[in-house]
Amino acid sequence: MRATMSFAEMMSLANYIAKYEGGFIEKNYQSDIGFSFKLRKSGIDSIYLHFVDGKLLFLSQENDIGGKKNALPIENTSISRIRQLGTDRVLMIEGSKNLVIELMAGGNLFVLQDGLIVYAKKPGKRGAKVLKVGERYEYPQYIDLKSQEFNYDTAISTSSSDPVRTLAVRLGLSKYAEEIDCALGHSLKTNSEVIANLGKLREMISAIYRAAEEGKVYVYRDEFYVWKSFCRSEEAEVLNVEEGLRKIYQSSEQEGSGKIDSMKRNVEKMTAEMDRLRMTGEFIMSHLAEMNQLIRNGKKVDPDRYSVDYDKETISFVEEGMKIELKINETAGENADDYFGMSKRIKDKLSRVKLEPEREEKKVELKKVKRVFTNYRWFMTSDGNLVIAGKDAETNDSVVKKYLGERDLYFHADIHGAPSVIVKVTNTPTDRGTEEAAGFAWCMSKAWSSKFGNGSVFYVTKSQVSKTPESGEYLAKGAWIIRGKKNFISHLNLELAVGFQKYENRDYVVAAPVSSITGKKVIVVPGDGKEEVVKEISDFLEVEKESVYPALPPGAWSIREKVAVS
Repeated sequence: MRATMSFAEMMSLANYIAKYEGGFIEKNYQSDIGFSFKLRKSGIDSIYLHFVDGKLLFLSQENDIGGKKNALPIENTSISRIRQLGTDRVLMIEGSKNLVIELMAGGNLFVLQDGLIVYAKKPGKRGAKVLKVGERYEYPQYIDLKSQEFNYDTAISTSSSDPVRTLAVRLGLSKYAEEIDCALGHSLKTNSEVIANLGKLREMISAIYRAAEEGKVYVYRDEFYVWKSFCRSEEAEVLNVEEGLRKIYQSSEQEGSGKIDSMKRNVEKMTAEMDRLRMTGEFIMSHLAEMNQLIRNGKKVDPDRYSVDYDKETISFVEEGMKIELKINETAGENADDYFGMSKRIKDKLSRVKLEPEREEKKVELKKVKRVFTNYRWFMTSDGNLVIAGKDAETNDSVVKKYLGERDLYFHADIHGAPSVIVKVTNTPTDRGTEEAAGFAWCMSKAWSSKFGNGSVFYVTKSQVSKTPESGEYLAKGAWIIRGKKNFISHLNLELAVGFQKYENRDYVVAAPVSSITGKKVIVVPGDGKEEVVKEISDFLEVEKESVYPALPPGAWSIREKVAVS
């Protein structure tokens, strides 16, 4: 299928995401095949807008193309208006900065601030004007069929082409010109007849606009429209615009050529690459502290063991037979997430490749579970309070700065190598809830990998937590000064349950104290297993492994018990 959008599908997409007006572009990603923008607004689920291969826009609930995070200067930018320009293929997301996506001439993308270009995918040219960073953006001269100033008579009568080409070019209707011709029974033989039947033509154009507002995509074997085709006799698959455009992207991936498609033709190679990426992510997650230290050392690393690429901003080394490449501008946790994301993308592609006829045997389809608080570990106490923990020095800083409020509590295990843990107090903490938070803080510390049982954790209020050391003292990154009386909870064991908890009415996979998780769960303790343990948990909970890895404490694990009900 040709994955090329016309103005009508772009208009339908713009109408569909207009609900994010008043929200913001939270994050962006750039990969070798395109760009992704995470649109977020309070009260509704966030969504990713993808711009791939310079010719297609599609939507999904997850970042389907991966890439470098916040490569463009538009993160956390407010959205005031989303629109598509006439019958031109230009999408505008306007706000404190403007995002402009053009599908013409091989596709282009611009970020504007006060009308000036602050980012350009590639330098462009519009007439005598060069579009590049530092220059003022010039809008294309687009055709607006809704404008009172647009003169149908002049546009049509001055054309020397046949009616279909005239409608396609002079009115900008592209493939819908042929659709209108079919709808009118091929009755318009000359441009004079088109002018004589302007009433019918206007009705058909209005029908295109109405169809675009309905938010549906009609997918045929080789083409797609916002309405049921007048030229094709076969039945279409009717999907909403989010599902339809994503299906078209997936279909074009399978049929196209290039790096990803060549991978698809070699399933064994894809599978090996998928496993390599996943194992790399696992290694990083199991050595978070060491990997963060390596990233912080930067230029000071041993050149015989580590290779630093200053252009790519990466550190590479070989460990356990794997070549591992870390991005210096990301934390170890973010690097691990990148590897898991790349592995998942290949897994998704493999799931769409059918090498053999499907067998009769029934197979449980593992559920995809979205993630929240992706830079932290978290759970909900049995008394209904949110607990959030850092993963490394950087997130130990950010979790306190971002989440510790006046009513909240700060927990820390009485051991070197422990995360900062915050209890967001919305309900009065009970003894059980406080002990759960302490147990979580102990399990997420270095005590897990060292297998130190019978631990101790203290907690204090926000007023006792400070970033200001005494005169002459040095405070390491991720560390905090605690003043005043500490409240200790002791005799803590290394034991967690992996299961589901709700946050804002959605189920997530968490690792948390056993008493805080109801329903199906797997109880884990420190052990020597990794891949096989995660697979067993994944199969039991019927979720993808990528949902389990980020929740588990650092180190290795063993399954003590599987609980079907609670």
